Amino acid sequence: MKKTMTALLLTLVMLLCTACASADQPSATAHKAETPLVIDGNLDDWDLSSPIVINREEQVIRDVSFWQGEMDLSCTVYVMWDENNLYLAADVNEDSPYGAIEMLELDGEDNFKLYLSTDPAADPARTEYGTNDFLLYLIVDNGYWDTAFDRTMVAKENLQRFTTKGMDGGEDVLEGYEKASVLTSTGFIYEACIPWSNFSNAKIPQYTPAVGDTVNFNFAITDISYPCPGTEYIPQMAWSGNLNINTDPSLWGRLTFE
Repeated sequence: MKKTMTALLLTLVMLLCTACASADQPSATAHKAETPLVIDGNLDDWDLSSPIVINREEQVIRDVSFWQGEMDLSCTVYVMWDENNLYLAADVNEDSPYGAIEMLELDGEDNFKLYLSTDPAADPARTEYGTNDFLLYLIVDNGYWDTAFDRTMVAKENLQRFTTKGMDGGEDVLEGYEKASVLTSTGFIYEACIPWSNFSNAKIPQYTPAVGDTVNFNFAITDISYPCPGTEYIPQMAWSGNLNINTDPSLWGRLTFE
C-alpha cells in the first residue's frame, strides 16, 4: 500500500512540474496550409492570426546595451505547415538588413535561429536536448543564405548519427529549402519552406505533424549592425528564454499544430 501511495505521489508531482513548466512557456499556433504556399516574400496567402512577437527589451538575450529599440531590431514571426513542409515567415524591423560577412562565425552574422522539437511526446520541461531537438541556423544574406544544424549540445548516445553540419559556413545543408526576401521601408520580409525530411535521417523517422500536436519551439534573430569593426557587439533577441536556450529546451515556447 505504501509503495502504491508513493508511486501515485511521485506521478502527481511529475505532472504538476510538467504543468508548471508548460504554463511558463509562451504558446503559439501553426496553422495548416490547405495548399502549398507560394514562396515569394508576399504574406497575403498566410494565416497571420497567431503572431510570435519579438520586440521587447527583456527579449534581448545578448548585448542588450547595443540594442537601440524596436526599429533597430525586432520581428514578428509566423508558422504554418502541411504534411510535407514547415513554413516560416518573419516581418523584420532592422536598420541594417542582410549583414552577413564570410569571415565571422555563424552566430555573429545576421541570422535566424530556429529551435524545434519533432517529438510531441517529449517532456516540455526537459533541460537537455534529445534526439528530436534541433537548432537550425538560417543566415540572412540576400546573396548566399547559408544554413546549418548545430547538434553539439546533443549527447552522443542521442545523436542517432544526425550530427552538426554547416557550422563552418559557406553551405546550405537543407534539401528543398525555398526562401524569398523583400526589402521594406523598415527592414525586410522573409518567407521560407523547409521540408520536414530535413529533420530526419535513416535512424530518425520523418515527423509528420497531426492536428493537435504540441512541441517545444523557439525563434531567435541576430543583427550585426556594423560589420567589421564592431563585430564584438552583436545583439540577439529570442521569443522565449535567455542564452541558455542553446542547451536547455525547457526555456523554449510551445507550438501547437492546428
